[in-house]
Amino acid sequence: MLIILVSLSSAAQDMSRLFAVGSAVPGGIQELTPFPNKQFKYTGTLYQGTLAIRNQGSIKRYLKPTYEDSYVVNNTLPYTLSSDSAASQWVVPVTEDIYRITVDLNAKTLHGELFTAWNELFIVGGATECGWVTYTFLPFTRDPDEVCAWDWTGELKERPEYGEPRRFKFNGQNAWEPKVLHPFTSDEDVLKSTQILTGGTIDHKWSITKEGFYHIRVDVFRETVRAEYLGATMPGQGDATALQDLSVQPVLSIRNREVLLQCSQPVKLTVSNLSGVLLTSATGTDLRTVLPSSGIYLVRIQAPGISVSRKIVIK
Repeated sequence: MLIILVSLSSAAQDMSRLFAVGSAVPGGIQELTPFPNKQFKYTGTLYQGTLAIRNQGSIKRYLKPTYEDSYVVNNTLPYTLSSDSAASQWVVPVTEDIYRITVDLNAKTLHGELFTAWNELFIVGGATECGWVTYTFLPFTRDPDEVCAWDWTGELKERPEYGEPRRFKFNGQNAWEPKVLHPFTSDEDVLKSTQILTGGTIDHKWSITKEGFYHIRVDVFRETVRAEYLGATMPGQGDATALQDLSVQPVLSIRNREVLLQCSQPVKLTVSNLSGVLLTSATGTDLRTVLPSSGIYLVRIQAPGISVSRKIVIK
């Protein structure tokens, strides 16, 4: 009998997966995304209605708000665990696509917000050319198709002239406060990092394991990061180059200041400078753009399920 009681207790406390359920939830049920600090997040659409958040398993435990008729958008509210689903409803007042809900298992709280898109994003650190100098941070470029997604391309290397010469982080303004993004652990390799911490009380930073040029994409709404290592050196100006890692095998050509792209199916071509400023964007099968001056640029070619970056030098 004792073994059975222990088993039931263990099952009741299984909070390894959390789900949002109810009339406010698209499809009636959505799983929350786990984060490393014992937090779970839901980001996306909610309909006007109610929702409950529960664990997995045959023994259901719901996150019951301390106050009756609590709104899911709040300034952080405590919860208790309950088996009563009807008493564990959170109110969703309006239909929106920008809800972000954070459940903190350590603090036993739920925080909800209607996310406001950031207007800026910067990279700063000892591994960047700006170092830690305020108001000189290097800007990201907003994705024109995704308001909360940002891209940066540039060189990261050890710079002994700065403090913490292999480290960096992201800021939501060209200064230190109030918006800041950190990794969850100190010296995370950005090439392996996938999730980011908004705010936080410990000033963790990312670190590079190899020097060279990187393309970094940050989603400030979903709190994700994806980095791609582009190479240790810049490629020289060359002839037509087939991109063999694309199944559609487009051909990229550089002629003086012209960038030419031919492909058997439509792809999206974007060209940015190394500060992340978008210079041109086009979609099609036979594309041509003229760059304004000599310099180093990042060319990105995208198709469904494909994202390939190439550095080019215009002389």
